[in-house]
Amino acid sequence: MKRILPLIALLALAGCSPQQRAVEEVMALRVKSLATADAPLYASLLSPAYRDKGKDFAAERAELERMIRGFGPVSYRSLGRTVAVNGPDATVTGRYAMKVTFRGRPLELTGEETLRLRRESGGWKIVGGL
Repeated sequence: MKRILPLIALLALAGCSPQQRAVEEVMALRVKSLATADAPLYASLLSPAYRDKGKDFAAERAELERMIRGFGPVSYRSLGRTVAVNGPDATVTGRYAMKVTFRGRPLELTGEETLRLRRESGGWKIVGGL
């Protein structure tokens, strides 16, 4: 099954535009950073222009680092994700399921999310929605 999942992901991306594929690559790195508890990798996906719910880049980065230290590796699955690209802006919407361990107890979290990305000189970066 582990060998089939990358193939399925590749086939799903085959019908995407190059910009949608680039956004999907950011989402794949996000999943990898959670699965490996790699806070620097996750932070590298954020734009210095990040602003959301009263938090700027520095505040969001600090919160992500605390979360990753507190949870450790996270099993994250995106369910029914859609990517819409409009010029230099992209929106990723969908549902998710996560499994984490918090204070020695396993937790399963589900919900909906909308992430906003912007194409910058270094590629696509998350600018809001976390």
